[in-house]
Amino acid sequence: MKNWIPIPGTKKEALLKVAIEEFKHKAFPDVNINELAKKADMTTGAVYHHFGSKINLYTTIREEMEQRLIDRMEGAASLFETSIEKMSAAMTTNLPFVYEQNFCLLLGSNHPEGKEGKVDQYIGSLQNGTDLPLDVILLPAWRSVLLRLHQEEITMEQAQNLIQWLFRKGEKGN
Repeated sequence: MKNWIPIPGTKKEALLKVAIEEFKHKAFPDVNINELAKKADMTTGAVYHHFGSKINLYTTIREEMEQRLIDRMEGAASLFETSIEKMSAAMTTNLPFVYEQNFCLLLGSNHPEGKEGKVDQYIGSLQNGTDLPLDVILLPAWRSVLLRLHQEEITMEQAQNLIQWLFRKGEKGN
């Protein structure tokens, strides 16, 4: 069992539930530990006791959300042969899941410490056989699309079309 998984009914579980909701709706700098602890009906000391810091709490949540996404990305990618097809399927077909789970802000933002995330590593691993490091363009574009979805500046259809457009351009050599 993963060490972060809390026992139901514990303070750690209550903190994680509240923190997940906070990080779904607010960027890292905008989440206040005092407010988070108050919403969880405990002290800030409990947050530091269980997670050590705000960044550790954030990283725990982000890694779990990324793993949920990667599990789905792997399923979509497994249906295709080429690296380009795998990346396209992984990044496009799972946009509705990220949106419906309200993970767009969390996964669309860069890690506050600049850490490479699990999604970055996974998309990078799909590049085998490509001549260019496509993740240099694809991951920032994908994150931008997620943030625009979060801000309701684009629709899901537009989001999927934008990511598919990038792959079509790549196939044509443009």
